[in-house]
Amino acid sequence: MIYLIDSCVVAWLMTNSNMISPRAKEIITDPHIDVYASTVSFWELSLKHSLGKLLINEVEIEDFEEILFDMGIAVIGLNERESLSFYRLPAVTGHRDPFDRMLIWQAITRGMTLISNDEAFQNYRAFGLRLVW
Repeated sequence: MIYLIDSCVVAWLMTNSNMISPRAKEIITDPHIDVYASTVSFWELSLKHSLGKLLINEVEIEDFEEILFDMGIAVIGLNERESLSFYRLPAVTGHRDPFDRMLIWQAITRGMTLISNDEAFQNYRAFGLRLVW
């Protein structure tokens, strides 16, 4: 199985947070499991940081990719197919966050399991999203 980590998980990894579930930690730290972060998360976290909504004192945002690489987490970009077909992801009432929706779409189109604790993501299971926390 291939996993994609949610933006909040990326942020928590950068701050050595205890917010990550034991199951998610087990997956992320297993060297035999493929775990990825998306540039969509980098964009979201950079934006939040610029607005003062994300304070990360231990590291610089620009260092996230290298830190994740050192943890064994690869980074994927947003490709043309995902961008052009994004309209196919139905809108779910009460959940309009474009960053979350793009991560969900990336996970669905690439056959990845999304690692997230966001309860709103459960509504996308009906459209093919696999979740773990």
